[in-house]
Amino acid sequence: LALPKIDTEEKVVDLRLKLKGKAAVDLAEYQTAYAEANGAIEVEILAAHILATFIESDKGFQAWRRARAGERRP
Repeated sequence: LALPKIDTEEKVVDLRLKLKGKAAVDLAEYQTAYAEANGAIEVEILAAHILATFIESDKGFQAWRRARAGERRP
């Protein structure tokens, strides 16, 4: 799995999310695969870490973020 083992001692932020169809099935299956590899985890924690991992790996977003940070400097 691309997602590393999650440290469940991290601060958790409340996130409300409704999924249906393929996204719901995929997340449930990912949760099962994650549990087999690393141990059971709540779907809310898993979804938050999937989102964080995606954001961190999005090179376009990271470039945009760096450019914006440069614009704000005096």
